[in-house]
Amino acid sequence: MVYVDQLPAVGATIMGQRYEEHPGGKGANQAVAASLWGAQTQFVGCLGEDEAGTILRKAMLNAGVNLDLLKTHPVGSGLALDFVDQSGHYQAVVISRANEYVTSDFLKPDPAFWKEIGLVVQQLEIPFETVDAVGRMALDFDVPVLLNAAPAADIPRSWWKWINMLVVNEVESAALTGLQVQNTQDAEIVAQQLHKHCPNVLITLGERGVLMINSEGVDHLQAYHVPVISTLGAGDAFVGVFAAEWVRHQDLRQAAEQANRAAAASVQRSGAQVSYVRPEEFQNWGLA
Repeated sequence: MVYVDQLPAVGATIMGQRYEEHPGGKGANQAVAASLWGAQTQFVGCLGEDEAGTILRKAMLNAGVNLDLLKTHPVGSGLALDFVDQSGHYQAVVISRANEYVTSDFLKPDPAFWKEIGLVVQQLEIPFETVDAVGRMALDFDVPVLLNAAPAADIPRSWWKWINMLVVNEVESAALTGLQVQNTQDAEIVAQQLHKHCPNVLITLGERGVLMINSEGVDHLQAYHVPVISTLGAGDAFVGVFAAEWVRHQDLRQAAEQANRAAAASVQRSGAQVSYVRPEEFQNWGLA
């Protein structure tokens, strides 16, 4: 992560303020957030046989994440390069490396294993064929799937048969629908389009809160007004806490409300996983 006064324009060379390294990766971030929230969480993925892999493994273990299904590959651990401006907005570039070697063989079609799973959470930082295969496997065992369709990309129509919950931001929702989101009214239109394919849709809107839709209708949760250090990782905090809370109560709005608070807490600190809080810490961030 490089902190800058403003994000660089095309062709520009600028001076950075400071440089930081933190454990990350969407799947790992979400697993850490869910585990810190108190959910029994198992991470499925691949790290490099390098120093970064050691750091990533230790960070997840310290958060209480089960790593029995974690594998390694000599190609090296995934990497994200981030620029963060004074308002906390960021640009990021992801290099997949070991993530490209995650296959559906990491998960076995064992009924005893799947019986213990309350929710599968997936992202798009691993191969699409793996995401689809795991989604279909979950469907076979009647386990709901939450897809965080990030990084932004269009997805095959066949995926909708196994997606029970979709969480996207404005950019990601535009990639799925071709419709731009400039305000909450746009978000409702986009959510209605996505709801035709998916029973539960949540669009995170940053400082404008969260727009959600399910069989009970459309709901808009306002954002918390807090000092922002970095929005990096806030979306993953939302997904992880939402997943943990939904497994506990299976109440979409309640899960979204708690996830909204967790995201607001995370933006008040730098980094992703290192910015996540446990429920008992909320009073320290003006969100109790």
